Amino acid sequence: MTTTKTIRELVSQRERFDELKRKRFNHFGLLPVPESWMEEPEIKTMPLKHHKTKRPDVIYVIDSRSQKRTWYSFQIADNKYWKDWHAIGMEDCEVGDAWISATYEDWNDPDYEGVKSRVTWYVSFAHDGSPQYEFWGWNINEVSVSHAYERTLRDKTPITYQYQCIDIDGKPVEFEITADGYHACEVNAKAKVDADPDLYPYSSNFYFGRVMLVHKEVV
Repeated sequence: MTTTKTIRELVSQRERFDELKRKRFNHFGLLPVPESWMEEPEIKTMPLKHHKTKRPDVIYVIDSRSQKRTWYSFQIADNKYWKDWHAIGMEDCEVGDAWISATYEDWNDPDYEGVKSRVTWYVSFAHDGSPQYEFWGWNINEVSVSHAYERTLRDKTPITYQYQCIDIDGKPVEFEITADGYHACEVNAKAKVDADPDLYPYSSNFYFGRVMLVHKEVV
């Protein structure tokens, strides 16, 4: 999938990339992203060292030749968009590099249909000379993206759905929601159940027992 960007958007994106591309070891920061609608993941670059044991909350750059952990590693703050992190590269006594990738998913944007993308950062690591006088850390040289499918606007034609949940006694309860499109209906229906102390999701596996189209306006 390709996206068309204005000159202003490209310049703004480049300026943001330049702002975020350098990170010292053992520091917090944000990773640059290839699309303006993506949330920038918060990262902590770990100190330059080998860990004797693997820490579950740390992502390690794996050496592409030996398949062992290098002394480059990082942590990603909890978020609802980024997952499946992977990092492979190489280490040397003075420099190193890595391809770091992750999947970006967002199914709850009120204006756009769901999106699933794979983002890759190419990073070089600098640790030559003295850290007191030389830059020791990450240089993010490039960020790229591959989209699973095109990001499209949601259909916001006014529509009415009937939903089925249960009451406090486990008996089925039906109600109707009218909103601008299927996604808005579902969000409002869940909000209605969550806000009413007498209503509950239909089961642990399904929020609603039945969802039925009642009416959709003709555009």
